[in-house]
Amino acid sequence: MKKVRAATAAAMCGVAFVCVVPGAAAQTLPSAQQGANTSETLEEVATPDVPKDDEFKVDFYGSLRLGLDYVDAGTDDDAINGRDFLSRIGVKAKKRIGEGLALVGTIEYGLRSDNLVDLQQNGDPTLRLANVGVQSEKYGSLYYGSQTIVFHRFVRGSYFSDGLDTIRLGSIRDDDLLQYYYTTGGLTLGAGVQTERQDGNSFDQFQVGAEYKAKIAKIQVAAVKDNNGDNKGTLWGVRGWLYPAKGLTFSAYHHQQNDEFDIYGGSTGSVRLRDAETEGSVSGVGNCSGQKRSATGVYASYRTGGNQLHGRFAIDDCDVSGDIKSYKIEYVRHLSKDARLWVGYEKLDNDPLRAPSSSSGDSMSQVQVGARYDF
Repeated sequence: MKKVRAATAAAMCGVAFVCVVPGAAAQTLPSAQQGANTSETLEEVATPDVPKDDEFKVDFYGSLRLGLDYVDAGTDDDAINGRDFLSRIGVKAKKRIGEGLALVGTIEYGLRSDNLVDLQQNGDPTLRLANVGVQSEKYGSLYYGSQTIVFHRFVRGSYFSDGLDTIRLGSIRDDDLLQYYYTTGGLTLGAGVQTERQDGNSFDQFQVGAEYKAKIAKIQVAAVKDNNGDNKGTLWGVRGWLYPAKGLTFSAYHHQQNDEFDIYGGSTGSVRLRDAETEGSVSGVGNCSGQKRSATGVYASYRTGGNQLHGRFAIDDCDVSGDIKSYKIEYVRHLSKDARLWVGYEKLDNDPLRAPSSSSGDSMSQVQVGARYDF
């Protein structure tokens, strides 16, 4: 009962906070998809905006995502906690060097501490992005360094305000990547190779991706080939989008990896315990290394004015250990194109062999209340 009251209190506080905000939110916003990074999006890297003059252009940007959550894992340290939801700050530089041609560079740091939960006084920032590139309006764009991977840009990005999604395969960013993007009409292509370490393999992984965009729909595909170590497995994914009416969005995705794919262990996992002395940082979606694994999800969103309601159902399936099912719903109050408040709830149901590594082993749930400001 104590846990129920605590979760209810967190949700009610968030609803009260949202309701007292004046209803003068902006009525036009760029996208129905939420959780998109304020750093490098697919459109920015694949369809660059080259300056028309030779002026050196520098843009500072950031995203503050702070709030409260209550994680129910059936343990003694379950409680309402302050939390950072992937806040970051960065800088982009761009210089025109010819007609339709520019040199670019990006550096971005995350602000949360090493426990992956808190924003702490005197804590050190962590590097997220550091890359340089050449952008051509005619021939495409080439980048090298620490970047968002091709697979994530095409088929893996999050739907929700915290910038994470619990059941996804693969990873978000990696180091020492050489990537190429090209757009023509409604078609966007991406490819990447990694030369990460001196381990006898010059190329540690290969990635490809493609997107075709029509007026009310788009389809995205991507694949990763692990070329590092003894296990040289594959991961592939597909995602579709449909926009049948104003304010209405549907999406679905499927990711599949074979039993030899181990370059990225598993999904990011947004439901986790606070970094506590007795529990440590525990994700609600555990790995099943050495097994065939898939992640499948469906998503729907409806937005009218500054109000949005969206949700997702997904299954993480391992061929031996079994399934974890995720149910997530979120209400968002958009204050402007750059600011929002949200209240979210996620429930995980797992088969016995997929129990989280908390001391209770119970299925986990999370209530979120947050504020986000992108600048």
